[in-house]
Amino acid sequence: MHYFCHESLGGVWRVAVRYVIAAACLTFLAGCKNANQRPAASISGRVTLDGAPLSAASIQFTSPKTGESAYANLDADGRYKVTFPQADLGADYEVSFGPPVDEDVDATALAENPQPRATSPIPKKYTERTTSGLKANVATAGDNTFDVQLLSR
Repeated sequence: MHYFCHESLGGVWRVAVRYVIAAACLTFLAGCKNANQRPAASISGRVTLDGAPLSAASIQFTSPKTGESAYANLDADGRYKVTFPQADLGADYEVSFGPPVDEDVDATALAENPQPRATSPIPKKYTERTTSGLKANVATAGDNTFDVQLLSR
């Protein structure tokens, strides 16, 4: 017959408690990491100027939390879709408009031989995120909608 002494079990209990504490810490740290993740989200919609689709333009969204920006060119019907791989959910993104972005243009060649600026139909107040007065809330991961009605006056 074997008898277990309380003292011999003390070492086993100490090791078991250490493992439980280590597992709890790892679980807590894994939960913190997931809490800081920013999910993907998109904003899509239609832009009009004085009731007509705005097509020769781009729309830009800037996060007030991180300063990160994303843009999209508007199609012939004024529609766009911007995707954020990591969005700030619940944030009101600042919105501005500019000329269409041509990603195939060589920036060095353009800097050496600048092209004359084309006249833009976009009223000046909408060309800066700080003066446009437009904010789009990214409420959820996935798809969000933001239609814009610009006025020339």
